[in-house]
Amino acid sequence: MQPGNVLLTLLPTYTFLSDFMKRIFLLLGSTLLLTGTAQAQAGLRVGGSLSRFNNSTGNYIYHNSSGSLLGYQVGLYYQVSLGKHLSLVPEVQFSRERMTLTRYTSDITDGGLNADYRERFSYLNVPVLLRLALGPVYVEAGPQASYLLGGRETGTVVAGGFAGTTVYTVDREVINRYRRWDVGPSIGVGVQLPAGVGLNVRAYQGLASLPHDSEANTGHLYRKSLQVSLTYQLPGH
Repeated sequence: MQPGNVLLTLLPTYTFLSDFMKRIFLLLGSTLLLTGTAQAQAGLRVGGSLSRFNNSTGNYIYHNSSGSLLGYQVGLYYQVSLGKHLSLVPEVQFSRERMTLTRYTSDITDGGLNADYRERFSYLNVPVLLRLALGPVYVEAGPQASYLLGGRETGTVVAGGFAGTTVYTVDREVINRYRRWDVGPSIGVGVQLPAGVGLNVRAYQGLASLPHDSEANTGHLYRKSLQVSLTYQLPGH
């Protein structure tokens, strides 16, 4: 594919991401204005996560599979009351996400390829969630924007060919392999316990295909995660 065609293909994605981020920051600004007239309370969250890519197949030659590894997240949220049962909860969160990725092909023209990677990503996540409370139990949903801060991809690649099989190891920055921005919906459920402590379970599904590689070859890879966190509401003034 020519460079000009690649840019034209990616332009709608980056336009969408830009518009989405503008809406996120506008919503955050509106939230801060609301705190002057509405009851608000800050809180902390920390917990573990399981993350992976959606299994995705490229063309009829290339195949992908992904598995989950344990990660963690820490964050700060700000809950703004919008009514008796409704509140807006913006959050800033750091997450360390780990997963496995296997890519393979059985193309007889090049002898085949099998690559096993372990991925480690560091993300800055900004979810903005609408929360509905029913007693101590609540449900929440809303958009999340994520920015890739860094990470590494390590593994082994076995490449076949007419001259024989070549085996080599990989250890590289993920920023050179994956797009930095990701956006998607987040949905969760939780319970508020006494003394400000709570338990929260939240799922996220990315909407942006992340590899820089040609997706005709590698397929689409979408990030998804499941987080389980302990929360703590800081005492109000």
